[in-house]
Amino acid sequence: MKVLLNNSRKRGAQGLTLIELVVVLAILVALVGLVLAFFPGLLSKASKSTSASSIQDVARAVQINYTQSLSYGTGYDSLLDSTGASQFAKLPNAVIAQITPTLFGATDVTALASLGVTSYRYMLNVANDATFAVSSPTLTTISTTVKGALLTDTTVQTAVRGNYTPVGTAAYYVFGLGKGSSIVGTGNILNDAPVRAGSNANENPTTSYQRYGLVFLVDDSGAAGARNARFLGACAFASTGITTAEGNLQQYYSN
Repeated sequence: MKVLLNNSRKRGAQGLTLIELVVVLAILVALVGLVLAFFPGLLSKASKSTSASSIQDVARAVQINYTQSLSYGTGYDSLLDSTGASQFAKLPNAVIAQITPTLFGATDVTALASLGVTSYRYMLNVANDATFAVSSPTLTTISTTVKGALLTDTTVQTAVRGNYTPVGTAAYYVFGLGKGSSIVGTGNILNDAPVRAGSNANENPTTSYQRYGLVFLVDDSGAAGARNARFLGACAFASTGITTAEGNLQQYYSN
């Protein structure tokens, strides 16, 4: 009996046989193949889910900042290049098609200033970087002599405004939440400006701007038809265009 026990212990100490190792490796290879086959879909779903959550978190942070300081923050990314005349070239192409550089109207400048939005930062063309260090260190005051990124795509306008019905002539201004924004940094609402996790190779933050965005609406809803500004919410800049939290969730469950 003692001899049998010793032999059993020796076989256990020797570990797996060569045949058993081959079988285990074959199973692992098969499992890896299955995972890789579904990986692109899983990556896309994870990106949409994360984006939806982050969009809501960003919007909540902006609202909290307004509650505490009566300001929605300032110093956001303009989404325009350093000339201030064209869209930032490293935005996703679909996003570039949805926004138009437009001079701020005098009443729109006043309306945005009432929310604390008084300046922005132009975007710099940095090699191998479209997201992390592309905000100009210089603040530019929002005025009638500079342009803003105006959201002109009617489908996205409808998505971002939700149940609100604009009064009179409406202007949708879009800004990026960069590191230089006043609500970002130690002691502020956000410790850092979040970066979006892309769903494909076209949403790489080194080649495509992947910060989150904020949309402000200016319309004629003020007293006696005066221009009035309101914060509509946050958004993401995807290869398919500007997306909302609800839009990301719809795509998540439809795929």
